[in-house]
Amino acid sequence: MNNNIIPLSERKYDWFFIIIFSVFVFTSLAADLVNGVSAPSADHSYFWARAVYNLYAVGTDPLLIANPKYLQVMTFISAFIFGPFYIVLVYAFLKGKNWIRPFALIYTGMIIESMIVLLIVEFTGDTSFITKMSTGIKTAEELAKSGLTPDLIVQKPVKFLLFNLPYKIVPIILAVRMWKDKPFSRK
Repeated sequence: MNNNIIPLSERKYDWFFIIIFSVFVFTSLAADLVNGVSAPSADHSYFWARAVYNLYAVGTDPLLIANPKYLQVMTFISAFIFGPFYIVLVYAFLKGKNWIRPFALIYTGMIIESMIVLLIVEFTGDTSFITKMSTGIKTAEELAKSGLTPDLIVQKPVKFLLFNLPYKIVPIILAVRMWKDKPFSRK
């Protein structure tokens, strides 16, 4: 055991990361799994697909409902790479494991890049996706019934940001926390 490791009892602010990343484990493995392997829908057989659709996506995030291929890939990565990584992060914070630092910084870089892409598309739309749709939806009324809009722009920005900003801000805070070469050790 390294005597230079600061005990968790003296790293009270690290409980923030432990709690947040524990929540992120759940959301990655439940909500992101939906878009990574399927799509949210009101009549889906999978409970979480219906929950994501009804509690969040419909009326707020039409892009999530449309689920273009790049979003499927991003959410697949979140569910199957970031989800398990959050478990490792929680462990590292609980035990004060300095080896997590480079992985945490790589994760932060990945999140920042995907955050930029997602926020730009969510707030500026993706009309080319609708024009390429082969689902037979032709009118705005048909789109509205399916939970989509012609431009796929976020419909409720405040709700969207409340659900999504933690996943954008916390990794930046993590990078600041991991800035020191040995973030869990005494000088």
